[in-house]
Amino acid sequence: MNKDTLISSLIDAQLCKQGEAKGCSQEEIAALEQSTGLSFPLQYREFLLAIGKRAGRLFQGTDIFLPAISGLKDEAINLLEENEEDFNLPKEAFVFSMHQGYEFNYFNTSEGDDPPVYQYVEGNGPPVLTWNSFSEFLNDSITLHSRSMEN
Repeated sequence: MNKDTLISSLIDAQLCKQGEAKGCSQEEIAALEQSTGLSFPLQYREFLLAIGKRAGRLFQGTDIFLPAISGLKDEAINLLEENEEDFNLPKEAFVFSMHQGYEFNYFNTSEGDDPPVYQYVEGNGPPVLTWNSFSEFLNDSITLHSRSMEN
């Protein structure tokens, strides 16, 4: 899903008004990649360009935007250690979201342009493959947030 398609989807789902979404610059993305030592997959780059800083009502209450994402891997590692999980995040893992300090999502940068997304939820054991691609994660999130706005 490219930048324009993503923003249109948010507007169509009434999660965002025109001008409410704010993306990252190429320079900000490059700086984040440099600080993590990772090269981001294409679909995640599109996400950052489109809504890397703000997306209306999408993802409210979740640390998924810059600048909060820069420290999420350390927070995820601490959460795993606190829960005495017998699992270590792979070196190529990028933790791109954390919700309320008990749940996080990540992908491995080595798994293609639209990598699968793994989720850890405190108390449920090691992370599990939850979405087959970052695009699927985004589409499901938009659908879920849109439905919650209807109720």
